[in-house]
Amino acid sequence: MNNETRAPVIEPVTVIGWGLLLMPLLTMWHEIGGHATSCIALGGHVATIGAFYVDCTGLSPLRDVVVACAGPMANVALAILAWSLGHRPAGGPTRIVLWWIWVSEAFVASGYVLFSGVSGFGDLGIGEGGSLSGLGLGWWFRLVEIAIGAASYALLVVAAIRALNRIIGLGPQTRMARRRLAHLYYLSAGIAAVLVGLLNPLGLVITLMSAAASSLGGLAGFISIGYATGETGEARQVALPRSRAMLAAGLAVSLAFALILGPSRHFAP
Repeated sequence: MNNETRAPVIEPVTVIGWGLLLMPLLTMWHEIGGHATSCIALGGHVATIGAFYVDCTGLSPLRDVVVACAGPMANVALAILAWSLGHRPAGGPTRIVLWWIWVSEAFVASGYVLFSGVSGFGDLGIGEGGSLSGLGLGWWFRLVEIAIGAASYALLVVAAIRALNRIIGLGPQTRMARRRLAHLYYLSAGIAAVLVGLLNPLGLVITLMSAAASSLGGLAGFISIGYATGETGEARQVALPRSRAMLAAGLAVSLAFALILGPSRHFAP
C-alpha cells in the first residue's frame, strides 16, 4: 500500500458544516441545558435566554451560585460522556465527531475557570459583575482559578492530541487532515459564534465576554492541536467524506440560532 492511499482524507466542506452545527448545539447545551434548566429546577424564573447568556431571577444568592456553576458543569458532563463513547469501537467519522465534542466541552469548561480567574468575570468570576461576587472570596481564589484553569487546559491539549493521534495516526501524512480537523473547525465555530454574538442587544461587552471568550478563546487549544503533526509515525486510513448536506445543516442551525436567540428571548413571570 503506498503512502498516498494511507493519508487520512478530511473534506473541508464537511468540517465547516460540523463546526457550524456544533457551535450552536454545544452553546445551547451550556446555556439552556445548564443554566436555564438548573434555574427552573431550583424554583427560579428564566427571564431571558440569549445566544450566550441566561438571566435567572427569583432565587437566593446561594442558588444563583448553583445556577452559575451549572453551565460549566454541563460542559464537563457532556465532555465525559463523549470521551467515554469515543473509546468504543466506531467508524472514523463517528470518532471524529465525538472527539470534537469532548475536546470542545472540556476546553470550554477549563477555559471558564482560567478566564474567570484572570478577569474576575463570567460564571465563576468573583470580581464585580462575576457570578460568584457575592461569596466574599479574596484574591487568593482568583489565583487558584488561574492555576487550576491553566494546568487543566494544558493537560487537555496533550490529551486531545493523543486522542486525535489514535484516530488519524502520526507523521507528515497527517498534517493536512490534522489542520483541517483542528484549525478549520476552530475557525468555523469561532467566527460563527462571534457573528451571532454581534446580534446581542446588550452590546459588544457580551460579544467579547461570552461569544468571543468562549469560542475563539475557550477553543484556542485547537490551534496547538493542528500543529502537533510529529516528524515520524504512520498515518491511519480514515475519511470524513464531502457532504454538502452537512454544510447545509450547519448553516441552517447556525442561522436559526442567530435569528431566534441572537436578539434574546424574554419571558414574563
